[in-house]
Amino acid sequence: MMRIEKVESHVQKSTITNDILRQLPEWFGIEEAIVNYVKGVEKSDVYVAFDDDKPVGMISLISHNLHTSEIYVMGVLKEYHNQGIGMRLIEAAEKFLIRKNTRYLMVKTLGESHPDLFYKKTRNFYEKAGFFPLEEIKEIWGEANPCLIMVKNL
Repeated sequence: MMRIEKVESHVQKSTITNDILRQLPEWFGIEEAIVNYVKGVEKSDVYVAFDDDKPVGMISLISHNLHTSEIYVMGVLKEYHNQGIGMRLIEAAEKFLIRKNTRYLMVKTLGESHPDLFYKKTRNFYEKAGFFPLEEIKEIWGEANPCLIMVKNL
């Protein structure tokens, strides 16, 4: 049975994030990035999708100010793609943020000027979830990895 739960334990947040990201090399293939995400989620709000007791997806949120939060990292195991789990994770995150009176949710992803087909699917997913492209900039991740900032009004 699929369920979404908020995870409070720093160890559990890091362990689940590490396990999921390492199974998604098409999106998370840079070791340094994985290590940074695993450490960073400890200070974030994390929701996990469980299939029985198996973690199959996660979303991590960080707050930038009273009005804006960001999806710090998100991943769903490939064998669970296209089953609505990502949308359920975003919905759980949004309910939590709305209760905190957060107005905007943003996400950074690889920009449209990069030809990566996996990130094209990611952008399409976020658009279906109600996010709009705001700006593509190269100052965050460098020329080779243009960063697209997408936003959603809560």
